[in-house]
Amino acid sequence: MYIQKAKSQIKKLAKEFDLEYNPIWFKHLWISVRHEILTEYIGTCPDPIYQKYGKTTEQRIKNINKFVNSKDFQDCLKRYGGQISQKSELKQEEKWIKKINNEELRKELLKFQEKLKKRFSKNDFLALLTTPRNERETKWQMKFLLRHEWIHILLNKNKIQFQEIAKKYWYYDEGINEYLGAYLDGTLKNLEKFRDKEDYPMEKRYWVYAIKLRELLKDKDTPGKRKMAILNLISQLKK
Repeated sequence: MYIQKAKSQIKKLAKEFDLEYNPIWFKHLWISVRHEILTEYIGTCPDPIYQKYGKTTEQRIKNINKFVNSKDFQDCLKRYGGQISQKSELKQEEKWIKKINNEELRKELLKFQEKLKKRFSKNDFLALLTTPRNERETKWQMKFLLRHEWIHILLNKNKIQFQEIAKKYWYYDEGINEYLGAYLDGTLKNLEKFRDKEDYPMEKRYWVYAIKLRELLKDKDTPGKRKMAILNLISQLKK
């Protein structure tokens, strides 16, 4: 039920924003919280907790044992969430993992990479969601997070990728995602409330950028105009 609803919502967004859509683009995989955190850590996620151990992948790989044995890591294991994995990045990620000195951890993550490869099949992107630990998490993951990650895939397949301009524009990718989710839910008027209720500084900025997108698109009353406004923003940021 949830999966079909999420696909219907993604299809609606594609129509409302003049984007290409193909249902076969959207797949997901349940993973452990441990693998979710380690995958984010090795990647370029700008979470302040990860940045304590390095702002580059090289630094993070060097300090991965320190991170795994830290209280920060134990705190991260209490989280639940998701991300998207890109097939074209798997080889580079594998190269980083092979540089991990801890043999047990290295083997564990290489085994995880093999699991990802099998699930990708011919797809370019894959939504990774942490396995729910209770009914509340299950409902939130399926109702909101699956859609959130699939929105990322829809945007990526349509070349709407702010991070491709520069990593500092990462918040635009999250902001437009939250904007589109609110667009679907009819809650665009509540973005300031969502921002003010969020305690985690990084995620509070998602709503700040969602508000920027709302202002950009408020007068755009056709799919073509909405898409053009987004593409114009990308062009301006490239300059």
